[in-house]
Amino acid sequence: MKPIPLKIRQEVLKVPAFVMWNALPTDEHRTWDRQWFGHELMPKATFTVRGIGIREPMFNQNVDRPMGTGDWLIMLFHEASRLERDDPSPSASALTMVIWPPGVPQFYSWGNEPGFEAHSWMHVEGTWVRQQIDTMELPTTKPFQVTVDSVMILCLSAMLDEMRDASSPDPVILQNLFENWARGIRRQIKSQNTVTTIPSCLLRVRQYLDADCRRIPPLKELAAIAAMSESHLCHRFREFFGSSISEYVIRKRMSAAQRMLYDLDFRSGEIAEAVGYLDIYQFCKQFKKTFGVSPTQYRQQQVLNSVNELIDDKRALGNS
Repeated sequence: MKPIPLKIRQEVLKVPAFVMWNALPTDEHRTWDRQWFGHELMPKATFTVRGIGIREPMFNQNVDRPMGTGDWLIMLFHEASRLERDDPSPSASALTMVIWPPGVPQFYSWGNEPGFEAHSWMHVEGTWVRQQIDTMELPTTKPFQVTVDSVMILCLSAMLDEMRDASSPDPVILQNLFENWARGIRRQIKSQNTVTTIPSCLLRVRQYLDADCRRIPPLKELAAIAAMSESHLCHRFREFFGSSISEYVIRKRMSAAQRMLYDLDFRSGEIAEAVGYLDIYQFCKQFKKTFGVSPTQYRQQQVLNSVNELIDDKRALGNS
């Protein structure tokens, strides 16, 4: 499929011009909504709503983020869409949901033509997100089906109202809304029996690994926690989490390092040590293997993007 030039898409589809941080202009005929709220990542936050989209048409042919984003992206495709780079036809049916953790590669695209295939999404971050997704045993990275879209729509609408209308959004209300969403999605999954429940023994192992990504515990130690043989643990861990134990820990390390690079107060050596690498050369080698660029290059790219966004915002405000 050849990409449709932006100008043509805007003329044919009447894509509204908007500043990403502002609410969309009032339009009684528009059936979708979106707004961003957070300029910067806040890794130490409990729960932060960074952006919300409700039934937004998919204007871009391909959204391809090899390094993912620094936050969680949770997306529901109301209509068939493409989730496979090499498959030009829709690979995901309607009511497919994907939960992308921070730092995980993202790809999605419209299935047939731009501007019609609605998708709803939220960019969120904080310890509350991981806690709820783990507690509700929601699948991450891999697409899964839901039965209805009302749980997603009601949650996002309430979140958007709270973020926009309240003089100071109440974090407890937002956390409650997110928890209600997680519980609603879990109930839909359970009712379909499409996702096998992760055994509690494996959740204990994963929680143990999540508690400190600076070390990869001996396999014998983890096997004792899971109360199973080492070979069986390795097999079951890969079956439910899609990677080996060491790969899982490395992914956590790189995700933590990615987030720390947004904080210019941290030097590369400090970040390497914080995520478990005493040898900065090994850290840089693994980071480049994971993200395709060195930590220094990644930081420069993000700083440049942030500066450009601020410049664009100032220009837009000056023209308004």
